[in-house]
Amino acid sequence: MDVTVLTLVVAISGLVLMGLLGGLQLVAVLRPRATWTVANVYGGEPGATDAAAYFAFNQGFAWADMYWAPIQIAGGIGMLLGERWGFLLALIGSVPFWYTAVPMFVWDRDLGFRQPTVTYWVVIWGVWPAFGVFEGIYCFVRLLG
Repeated sequence: MDVTVLTLVVAISGLVLMGLLGGLQLVAVLRPRATWTVANVYGGEPGATDAAAYFAFNQGFAWADMYWAPIQIAGGIGMLLGERWGFLLALIGSVPFWYTAVPMFVWDRDLGFRQPTVTYWVVIWGVWPAFGVFEGIYCFVRLLG
């Protein structure tokens, strides 16, 4: 398959986003209750809700991302190589970007983490589902052609 400029943008964006997310979630897997992890990976405070539920929710996503990251990374590399399987893996890897945004949005809303700022809506929350939907549509269209 042809590697277009848009392919480069989508593949590199996916690799950067997953590199960031995968790195942070690896820290959460290795040091799940560390002060730095709570402040920089999970957000909020365990004392603001049931601490057991807070850590279970966040650690569940951290472990799940350890399974998702290799799919997204392999897909991005495959796209850069122009391989059909890369577009297929990236299509599969696009789903958790938007799917997990829903429970995170509800979690943030119900626990008061959500903020009425551009930083929250674009960087902290919005970039993930927006990228996932775009990547999914792009890879689907490319696979049809």
